[in-house]
Amino acid sequence: MGKLKYFGVYFTPVLALISLNSIGTWAYFGIISLYLIVPLLEVLLPKDAYNMNKAEKELAKSDWFYDIVLYLLVPLHLYVIYVFLHAVSNPDISTADLIAYILMMGTVLGVNGINGGHELGHKIGEPFKLFMAHVLLTTSFQNHFMTYHNSGHHRDVATPNDFTSAKKGDIFYLFAIKSQIGGYFKTWRLEAEKSKKMGRSQLLNPMILFTIIPWSFILLICIFAGLKIAGLYFAAAVFGISILEAQNYFSHYGLRRKQRENGTYENVKVIHSWNSDHLLGRILLFELTRHSDHHFMGSKPYQVLESREESPMLPYGYPAMLILSYFPFLFIPIMEKELKKQGFNE
Repeated sequence: MGKLKYFGVYFTPVLALISLNSIGTWAYFGIISLYLIVPLLEVLLPKDAYNMNKAEKELAKSDWFYDIVLYLLVPLHLYVIYVFLHAVSNPDISTADLIAYILMMGTVLGVNGINGGHELGHKIGEPFKLFMAHVLLTTSFQNHFMTYHNSGHHRDVATPNDFTSAKKGDIFYLFAIKSQIGGYFKTWRLEAEKSKKMGRSQLLNPMILFTIIPWSFILLICIFAGLKIAGLYFAAAVFGISILEAQNYFSHYGLRRKQRENGTYENVKVIHSWNSDHLLGRILLFELTRHSDHHFMGSKPYQVLESREESPMLPYGYPAMLILSYFPFLFIPIMEKELKKQGFNE
């Protein structure tokens, strides 16, 4: 398949368009495909741990194709939102269809909106990509994500200082609330520290804009589509945020960096992130499943991320782990066994 496999990132929004234009059982087509069929296929299909050689990596880094895949995601993402707003405005819509539409829209916001924004948001020094990242993140009320992720999460990952690194025994729902609220307010501090270093007025803290922009977006929906429609979109966004937090939850669950005598922590290693070589998850998520290599070198483009032998491997692919995260009584015992295998028993 080569690089053409990355067109698979459009699988989720295409499923959403099918579902949002359907009623009854077909309205759940996307949800069933992503949350049942894909996880089952990942169990059956062989894993793919192939890494590019040096020459292939150099060619891939300069290939415009990989950027085009990212750029095209933005208009498609916005179109799905338009279709959702139109679909839920139907006065005759049934409750069952409404639930299907909200879950599917939330999935697109979490899988494509935030994840696409994450990939584009790592392109520091490339204003157009950063702008596109903010367009995607605005749709999920996550404009602060870029600062926290790049300056907070990557620096503090696998330590108590990171709100998005779950410790062993954390319950997902409590973790998600702590991560969202704690991450938001920590980003204010991170941006304030940046402003101080740059000699910039605190009145120019970017978090002011990062707060105003997403709420202005929902206000526009409210003005043009009505309060009810805005409320339904917000519900979808909350579900999308929960998908982000589920990924945060299981991708570092229980993994901890050792603290030195002076209070600092050991450098980030590939053993501090959970990986998956399941091909479908890799394609759907811009290689996010190769998480250890991403943390080892955050600036690496998605197409050249590698599978690392030293990385702890998840027992299932990312889609299945996402679902398990919502069921702590299943997730925690499963990960307890995996942590013991990796020697993280604290």
